[in-house]
Amino acid sequence: MGSLAGRWRRGAWAAAPAVAPAGGRARGFTLLELLVVIVLLAILTSVVTITTRPDPRQALVRQAERVGLLMGVAADEARMRRTPIAWEADLHGYRFVTGTADAPVELADDELLRERPWEPPLTALAVVDLATGTTRQLVNTDAPPLRVSAGREWVQAPWRLQLRNDLAAVSVDFDANGHAGVVQ
Repeated sequence: MGSLAGRWRRGAWAAAPAVAPAGGRARGFTLLELLVVIVLLAILTSVVTITTRPDPRQALVRQAERVGLLMGVAADEARMRRTPIAWEADLHGYRFVTGTADAPVELADDELLRERPWEPPLTALAVVDLATGTTRQLVNTDAPPLRVSAGREWVQAPWRLQLRNDLAAVSVDFDANGHAGVVQ
């Protein structure tokens, strides 16, 4: 048939001979070679799918870490403003407020301390006072939110926040200095 350039000009790529040339092997891929390529593509696709699927426990851990950091920001803000700031949470989300429990004022103008949803929503929320062992738990969506004061004092009672959704459960321990650590 000639050179590659000649075959290209004559449109011979689509009409290559199906029979083996007189002294050699047929051109193209064998069935075994095609199957090997298909199996390799399937394995690579499954690996990519497994690594890109989000871990529901990891998502809850990230939210717990965020709450821990935001509690530290709220404590610093309460010291600077010289006004109490509290964290209120229910099974749908949480927010930081000033004022009393009867008349809370949301910190909507503060980008860090704004209201945030739990994603996905929680099925249980508990606050445990580690000094006394008392637990306040929220499992009903109609119940009033749990309220925890952000420490205006430099030393405060240690406490634990427990978060649970349909897929995972995570706890965050707050020490006497207000530092948070996720408990695995």
